[in-house]
Amino acid sequence: MVKSSDFALTSCQATLFTPDEEISASKLMSGLLPRWLGRFDGDPTMLPVPAGVPVPRDMPRVILQAASGAWRCEIASARINLSWRKTKRETQILPVAEFFKDATKLLNEYRDFLECRVGRLAAVLNRYVIQPSPGRFLAEHFCQDRWLRAPLNRPEGFELHAHKSFKLGGRFQVNSWVRNKTGKLTEDDERRPIILVEQDINTLVEEVSTSAFSTDEMAAFFAAVTVEFDHILNLYYPTEGRE
Repeated sequence: MVKSSDFALTSCQATLFTPDEEISASKLMSGLLPRWLGRFDGDPTMLPVPAGVPVPRDMPRVILQAASGAWRCEIASARINLSWRKTKRETQILPVAEFFKDATKLLNEYRDFLECRVGRLAAVLNRYVIQPSPGRFLAEHFCQDRWLRAPLNRPEGFELHAHKSFKLGGRFQVNSWVRNKTGKLTEDDERRPIILVEQDINTLVEEVSTSAFSTDEMAAFFAAVTVEFDHILNLYYPTEGRE
């Protein structure tokens, strides 16, 4: 059996959507980056924009990163992505709650710095577990025995994708996607078969033009997804055996 507690974090991301904003890369570099040097101590990247050339609003104009490669920030006019990823075998795993706590602080500083409207919120989590035959395991885990005789008797790959819409924490109407699939983990030139679970929770795109999330609401959203991600994973891979 594979239990939810067996999964390890490989990456996480927190995103704000800023539908009205037109960012200035020079303003961000001179005003915001000095405050964030403790987190993003690697060389920053600025996308050069030739005069008169329109730039897609969701294309990153500024990219900040930690020298270790673990933390990364992509800033576009329409959105900002803050992410952490496991870059090496020896990289210390960041607790999910700690990531979203730190990300909330940074994103609130960004919002206050630009005085922008936040129209949508999103969070993404990727977790994995080493499994020698992940395709076969997932087929047996999610499918009835009759399907395991054929056509799912020897799958090399397998994916189960589910979508739900519900009210998160009793206040945020969200979409939730869960993808259970096979994959390969590459660490130090070694590739190992894994089960990968991708989770994505976000507020509705239909409400991006009218929503204006406050600092407290942003904090409440990311605190709620921290709990919900674990709850959902445990539904798919219960710690206790199923009846």
